[in-house]
Amino acid sequence: MKNWTAGKKILAGILAIAVVVVVGIAIFQLQEEPVQEVSQIKFWHAMSGKRIELLKSLAEDFEKTHPGIKVDIQYTGSYNDTLNKTIAATKAGEAPHVFQLYEIGTRQMIDGGMIMPIDDIAKGRINWDDYIDVVISYYTVDGKVYSMPFNSSTPILFYNKTLFKKAGLDPDDPPDTWGKVEEKGKQIVDSKAAEYGVVWNLHSWYFEQYHAVMGRDLVNNNNGRSGRPTKVLVNETPGVRIMKWWTEMEKKKIFVNVGRGWSNHRKSFISGQSAMMMSSTSDVTMMENAFSEKGWDLGTAYIPRPDDTPRTGPIIGGGTLWITKDHPPEELEAAFQFVKWMSEPVQQVRWHKGTGYFPIHKGAESLLKDEGWFEKFPNFATAFQQLRDSKPGTPTQGALMGIFPKFRDLVQTAFEEVYQGNKTPQEALDEVSEKANKDLAKYNSLYQ
Repeated sequence: MKNWTAGKKILAGILAIAVVVVVGIAIFQLQEEPVQEVSQIKFWHAMSGKRIELLKSLAEDFEKTHPGIKVDIQYTGSYNDTLNKTIAATKAGEAPHVFQLYEIGTRQMIDGGMIMPIDDIAKGRINWDDYIDVVISYYTVDGKVYSMPFNSSTPILFYNKTLFKKAGLDPDDPPDTWGKVEEKGKQIVDSKAAEYGVVWNLHSWYFEQYHAVMGRDLVNNNNGRSGRPTKVLVNETPGVRIMKWWTEMEKKKIFVNVGRGWSNHRKSFISGQSAMMMSSTSDVTMMENAFSEKGWDLGTAYIPRPDDTPRTGPIIGGGTLWITKDHPPEELEAAFQFVKWMSEPVQQVRWHKGTGYFPIHKGAESLLKDEGWFEKFPNFATAFQQLRDSKPGTPTQGALMGIFPKFRDLVQTAFEEVYQGNKTPQEALDEVSEKANKDLAKYNSLYQ
């Protein structure tokens, strides 16, 4: 029995040692096993002011829900600045994985060879039917969606209901035509309720929008959708009419010319210098906050149309998120997960409330309606309603041309020439057409 007992003790000891060895080996192996690498992606954006912190907060929340992905987010200046920095970084082999760019850069990005179409990465993992049709339509070229819509906007008319009352105008009857803008603007000026009736900044965007409102293409070949455009159409009757109305209101002192940029027209409206302002729907949150501080009532409405022209437009503006190519597969996948997440309902609701950009996902619109957001804050609903009333077609789908940034500068310079009395609207737009058509020919020759 003693031998048996001793034997059991020896056996137990051997087993204990074996267990220790096995566990030790396992622990050693776990320690030696390489830790799974985290995919790090760079995101460059063009949103300034308070939107910088909002985007940073969104990126941080994405990281919490996607622990295998880290986002290095950077504000890189204006859209043009962001584009130029991205091009330079791409040439240096240091391109950001995701960058934000304005809608008019679409043709240039497709031609430039530096991006990966979102459809090629998604491979059927996105149901585009869940997104607002007119938004997806803009970024769809030859049946393929190229970038992920994110911050979409349209121009709307903002107006000061308090100053309308002061001028003896109905605060619930904003002008919906050019004639009524002049009529109400004159009454505002004559009553001294405000120094000017209306303001907006000198930007080609409004000129382009009014082509769409009038149901007219900006360039030939179906707004560049059926083939590369070879001719701009701005010096035809609609374009001349737009410029004439715009600049003549300035001569009548109903409209104030505040120049280029995106700040002076806001200052004019917020200060009460102007009783109406045409600007992006992305300004709704800013204007709501400013008016609340002053104790004024804010109203919003569709951009006014020509009196004798049925409404067709507008076109979406804003920007999208592009993914650059030539990254490792796991980083491209991480970039895709990020832009997809940013476009989803909860994030789009948050972005909409923080800015005024309308959410591009139908599910986001449903969430907002369910919580009664639009009933509580009707000024946020205007852009949605205006889009719903837009008529499908190439004017509202938006123009595609590779020279768009340069074209805009030509148009803005033309307005300045007319303001200064150096040219008539027809002369100024004839010059725009001549220069832009040469630029189109030169650009198109690079891709034949």
